[in-house]
Amino acid sequence: MLTHIEMKHNVSDIFEFASDALPLHIKNHLKKFVYDNKIAFVDELRIHSDACIVLIVKQNNLKTDIYTSEELMEEIFQSLCHGSVYAHIETIKDGFISIGKGIRAGICGKAIVENGEFLGVSNISSISIRLPRFVQHAGDFIYKILMENNFSKSFLLYSAPGVGKTTILRDLVLRLSNTQPLVRHAIIDSKEEITPFLSKSLNANIYLSYPKGLAIELATKCMTPQMIICDEISSYEEAFAIARSINCGVSLVATTHASSITELKTKEILSPLFNCRAFEFAIGVTRDQHNKFQYKMDKF
Repeated sequence: MLTHIEMKHNVSDIFEFASDALPLHIKNHLKKFVYDNKIAFVDELRIHSDACIVLIVKQNNLKTDIYTSEELMEEIFQSLCHGSVYAHIETIKDGFISIGKGIRAGICGKAIVENGEFLGVSNISSISIRLPRFVQHAGDFIYKILMENNFSKSFLLYSAPGVGKTTILRDLVLRLSNTQPLVRHAIIDSKEEITPFLSKSLNANIYLSYPKGLAIELATKCMTPQMIICDEISSYEEAFAIARSINCGVSLVATTHASSITELKTKEILSPLFNCRAFEFAIGVTRDQHNKFQYKMDKF
């Protein structure tokens, strides 16, 4: 039972906070559209140049009547940067702007390259703002399997982008923080998408904004965790760090993008983990017609 750990922000707070980062006239139009259409929660705002803003609600695309010209795209971009692009240049190089409270605005446009070095982006053509949410019991399935295996087995969650792997991890870390006896665990939150949305009373070692590979190695060497939670394995460096950690006796729950077990097994960056049989189970995540989580578990 969850007691002392609660959501830090409710649904309306998150939408309000994200829309506050937009120009005032855009914010007011969006709030009216959401109110008029009785929308309880927006999963994502998709903004494209020379097109109308689209809201993603329960995996459905809802087209608004807010048209964004090239000039308006630049205004939105500057607003997300609070008027200082330079202050966000490092994350812009990584394809996003951090708004706060675990919210990121993904951006794309024309690359600025000088002497082969990627310096940033100009002529912003698309912006995608995903709104984090807490879904109670989303982590039940994973937690039950972990508990049945005495928290000693490692699991790899996979799904297509946007299905809700990070949402599952949020609920899972709450449960781990309330497990008795305590399961020592570290949370590798490199993109600050898991923990900023939750309260500060998590009973865990939290690595914010660290490069994943480095954070996994530091947690393993310095914090003696029984388990590590890590979102989105995306490089060989991260895969090798995970393999070394598991080889030291640490169990791990990680996620990656793949739409099927077949696609998962062909991901080259995961080969170091498959070769050393790092994970006992692969768990595929989908949504049914009612937007409920569905799971498919395979043993490696």
